[in-house]
Amino acid sequence: MIGQVYKAHTDSYSVKCGEKLYRCKARGILKRRGEDIAVGDFVQLENGVITSVCQRKNRFIRPNVSNIDLIVAVVSPEPKPDFYLLDKLLLNAVKEDVPVLFVVNKLDCDKDFYNKIVEEYKDANVEILSVSARESLGIEELKSKLADKLTVLAGQSAVGKTSIVNSMFNLQLKTGEVSEKISRGKHTTTRSEIFEFEGIKIIDSPGFAVIDAMVEIDYLPSCYPEYVALESECKFRGCSHVNEPQCKVKEMVEVGKLSSSRYQRYIEIYDEISKRRVVYDKN
Repeated sequence: MIGQVYKAHTDSYSVKCGEKLYRCKARGILKRRGEDIAVGDFVQLENGVITSVCQRKNRFIRPNVSNIDLIVAVVSPEPKPDFYLLDKLLLNAVKEDVPVLFVVNKLDCDKDFYNKIVEEYKDANVEILSVSARESLGIEELKSKLADKLTVLAGQSAVGKTSIVNSMFNLQLKTGEVSEKISRGKHTTTRSEIFEFEGIKIIDSPGFAVIDAMVEIDYLPSCYPEYVALESECKFRGCSHVNEPQCKVKEMVEVGKLSSSRYQRYIEIYDEISKRRVVYDKN
């Protein structure tokens, strides 16, 4: 029978088949082949043993999850958002063809903050929704967007992810309780688990706290929709938008038509990937 991996333990897995959850081992040959099993994988079970992993529609290394339908990135005025982290999350999502929804929480604290996020990402082809978990504003709309999807909930600590879950499902979870529910502690910071409320599947994963840009350097420009729209106007085909002359992207940044701060982060990510490739080439 076929089931979905809800949790990966040290040497076993929790697999849900229908309404039942099974504790399973993986066939030894899978380990010998180095075939990693991720939360979200659909697997073939025979006598309580995972014999094979079904084809994935997408896969993330950090966190170790697969078959994701949506990434919800929660941001708020406090703590100050890490835009560099958000940019890398976006480009990894583009690579895996997974839509991203930005949820701006704590609207009741700073109504101008939502406009700042919109201005920064207005050309990035990402949907942005404003909510207030405290006042239950925008919560029903958010809940409707999660229906029938496996969603990864990402965001920095204290942005209000638990409060949003509480508001959506009328729960009384304490801060950090969702993480405790999925066995996330100080020494298990890479574990993820699918949990369900009212049939909605959510992964609250700590793995998005630190993200590597998992794309090749030549593919990076195609992860920025606003740059893709201008590439035909650059002088050189395959323009990286970094050092080439007569680059339309750089021109639009200079005249204020594109976000200069997002472009500066693009340069940083470009340099990060370039340095990593040099290390790989040396090895």
